[in-house]
Amino acid sequence: MKNILVAGPFAKEDLAELAGSAKLHFLREMGKEDVEALLPSVDCILVHFWPKELTIPMVAKMTRLSFVQSALAGVNHIPFRDLPPDVIISSNAGGYSQEVGEYAWGLLLAAAKRIVKFNAAPEEYGLKSPLELGKEVVVLRGRVLGVMGYGGIGSSVAKVGAAFGMKVRAFSRKVVDDKGVTALSGELGLKEILSESDVVVLALPLTNSTRKMIGEAQLGMMKKDAILVNVARAEIVDQEAVYAHLLRNKSFVYTTDVWWLKDGKEAIPPDLPFFGLENFIGTPHVAGPSAVAHGAPLDNAVDNVLRFARGEALKNVVDRADYV
Repeated sequence: MKNILVAGPFAKEDLAELAGSAKLHFLREMGKEDVEALLPSVDCILVHFWPKELTIPMVAKMTRLSFVQSALAGVNHIPFRDLPPDVIISSNAGGYSQEVGEYAWGLLLAAAKRIVKFNAAPEEYGLKSPLELGKEVVVLRGRVLGVMGYGGIGSSVAKVGAAFGMKVRAFSRKVVDDKGVTALSGELGLKEILSESDVVVLALPLTNSTRKMIGEAQLGMMKKDAILVNVARAEIVDQEAVYAHLLRNKSFVYTTDVWWLKDGKEAIPPDLPFFGLENFIGTPHVAGPSAVAHGAPLDNAVDNVLRFARGEALKNVVDRADYV
């Protein structure tokens, strides 16, 4: 029976099925000596966010470790460089698709319909007629929606865009064959999706190639009145570049549920005064937790660990070259 080290705020009742196929060891219940004794026999780690308790020297003692399953959709928190090259790592891609996709649309609509802006300045209502204010509202029908990253979240966002009557473009390394979606890739595809889209939604994983993918040059390719929505990882967008772009372009809107890291944690508020800008909307990284609250993401991760315990083919295996 496989030894699974459980490192995260997982309820035991949610792992009941897994407990019948493997021996579970909960890191939160173990003392340092117990953990040290267990390390050489650990076959798999089910992890939420990589814990500080599992240091590099401790990882080196996991001589039987062959699989790491992330309960998060992203795996950039996992110390790839410190894990032996034969350790398989799986993301939880698809586990958050519906909930994060819905939230992306909440941010998108709040920006397009100027809901936050209008709510923050009711004293201005009498200064302009409803018709004047109405001209500021973006009607989405017929506009171009660019979805960058076409996994579960991206495809969920695209389906809603099609229902709004938008023209959908998808930027992805993978084949996109959804009806009505124009697939783009590479440098030319990136330029096209940024320059043609009225709204761009970021649903990419944070990898070596996507870190700071949206910088000064890329923002300059976008329409002056575009909306950029980030439900992926903050570091995909260059913080200084997007702040400067918002200052220069008052009709451009950036809205995000994810934040740049500072000392290993998301910094809310960030170093720059984004919240003082009228064309910025930020929320405290709640899209993913809204999915966790309903249990679906963990189900997917547990199913994959069960596959490992049974010797079956694994899902969502990531390419380590994207992260090392």
